[in-house]
Amino acid sequence: MTNVSLRESEVESDLRRALAERIESGALELPVLNQAATRVATLCNECNAEPRELADTLSRDPSLAGHVLRVSNSSTYAPVQPIVSLQQAISRLGMATLGQIAFAVAVGERVFEVPGHESWARELWRHSALCAGWSREISRVRRRNGETTFLCGLMHDVGLPILVQAAADMLRKSGSEAPRELLEPIVLELHGAAGAKLAEAWKMPEAVRETMLAHHDLARKLKHPEEVRTVALADLLSHWTVEHADESTADCVARLRGLALLEQLGLYDDELETLLERKECVLDFAGALS
Repeated sequence: MTNVSLRESEVESDLRRALAERIESGALELPVLNQAATRVATLCNECNAEPRELADTLSRDPSLAGHVLRVSNSSTYAPVQPIVSLQQAISRLGMATLGQIAFAVAVGERVFEVPGHESWARELWRHSALCAGWSREISRVRRRNGETTFLCGLMHDVGLPILVQAAADMLRKSGSEAPRELLEPIVLELHGAAGAKLAEAWKMPEAVRETMLAHHDLARKLKHPEEVRTVALADLLSHWTVEHADESTADCVARLRGLALLEQLGLYDDELETLLERKECVLDFAGALS
């Protein structure tokens, strides 16, 4: 028993060191978005982009287009009538929102697919989708622009599936297994740094990169405190949504009252209550996205 434990400890130590070295050296293999998703992101950042071109780009990827329409019809966006075409979705929701949805779908399909750890990857993706939804709802309650916080919430844990894939590949090549109980503490420790590398490679806003690094370390000096704190609260609410599904809004308000994050974000009890009442919409959005 002791020898087995020692061996497991050695494997964990070697794996942690190897992953950290790959992150530091830039040797970590990073996912690449498909052409349609990349083009969608570009179009939505161009001031003179044509809605028709966005619709045409999405239509070339039937899976992406279908998923975008499904999310567009979720209660988060509350269409009065069902949205049945991409042109209609763009007209109703706008290019920026459609771009967010398309990008989120593409990230889920490309990054959160880990052969051998499908259940874990789905769990991670659902949490990220919930966090994106809660980040936007927090911004709405605070009357802030939610575009950047949505992206920060969506991407905050993206380093996790990247590292799970990298670790599983490394162990497989050495003939070892990659059980979750071995990988989880390692990837949780290193996922912020891995995510930051992806943010750099994908040329994402600095706020996204800082959120990846700081959402579990709010004591550090922050350049983008609004985004980081919003996602930190969204992270807590995402866990509440799953782990305390039957808890009433009033009980949750009472439990969270006094949390430093609420004071830092200027959220009072009535605003927190309004926010928590959006739980079903956030769940609907995450379900449609995942």
